Amino acid sequence: MDCTDSLVTLQKAWQISTRQAHLPAVEQRLQAAAGLALTRPARRTLRQLGASGFIAREQGEDQRAVRISLTSAGEEAVARLLAAGQIILRDVLSGWSENDRDALSRLMVRFADDFSTYLRQTSNQNREREVESWA
Repeated sequence: MDCTDSLVTLQKAWQISTRQAHLPAVEQRLQAAAGLALTRPARRTLRQLGASGFIAREQGEDQRAVRISLTSAGEEAVARLLAAGQIILRDVLSGWSENDRDALSRLMVRFADDFSTYLRQTSNQNREREVESWA
């Protein structure tokens, strides 16, 4: 398999995995395993998170700012969601050897780090282009 073939295969696998990770069935399993009835949109909405008791709002240092922090219930919810995600991964990878799981973990961390670096670099390049266009 040459480099182009492996990139095509990797791209397809990444797209399929990302798409599947966001399926309602996976969301339902995650909520059930965590014991939380908190949908993905609800986890992103501060108003609902506040009403659920997962976040606290405090006045910031000036009148325009509000400090938002996790409550103990919010920290527990995050821990439960992370644990539920790990249960799903454990089930998905149950047929894999420990060496294969370790290799996947190592490579995924490397991929995430390199992807973050790429995004920072392209963001910096875009900012530099914007500054040049203003001059």
